[in-house]
Amino acid sequence: MLLFIFGLVVIILILLFVLSKIIVSIQYTYEQNNQHVTLSVFILRIRCFKKKYDLAEWSKQKFEMEAIHFESFSERIKTSYKIWKDANKRITEVLQKVSLHHYSWVTVGGTGDAFSTGIASGGIWTIKGIITGFFLEKVQLKCKPNIQVEPHFQQRYLRTDFDCMVSIRIGQAIHALIKLIRKPIKLQHEEANHDRRTSN
Repeated sequence: MLLFIFGLVVIILILLFVLSKIIVSIQYTYEQNNQHVTLSVFILRIRCFKKKYDLAEWSKQKFEMEAIHFESFSERIKTSYKIWKDANKRITEVLQKVSLHHYSWVTVGGTGDAFSTGIASGGIWTIKGIITGFFLEKVQLKCKPNIQVEPHFQQRYLRTDFDCMVSIRIGQAIHALIKLIRKPIKLQHEEANHDRRTSN
């Protein structure tokens, strides 16, 4: 009888854990070729993980990256968007289970010239709207997104801050992780690189 009660309690605790939500907070900042991301994870509303990663230092160790400027920023994020859109079906499967509680993307900068800054600002607005719309139509939206582009007409400068908080039930997260391990996402640019290496 005691063993049965113990087993029942264990099962209830496991169910509570699996049905509970895991909350993930992501804060990313890029400023003048310095970039870092802070990742925080909460389970049962208790923060169990927080770490800040210096992406600029990581990129120097792995490969040499081109400098990003205000006028080229829209093209850079457009390229990243196209890469991830290649995996649209797999991403959609995960995002449909995700609740978005906070979303803020603020970009400040200029080219040093008023005319080109205005053109670049319009391009950044457009591509940020496309990317944001792509993701927001797939998640369960629980907040009002904050998207801003603040031009500095007389200064050559770029800073972008991205901040979001999402949640997903632990059981659903485990299921998505298992599927990803069994069948990793292959992006088109990775396949192209593989083909080039094979041909060489």
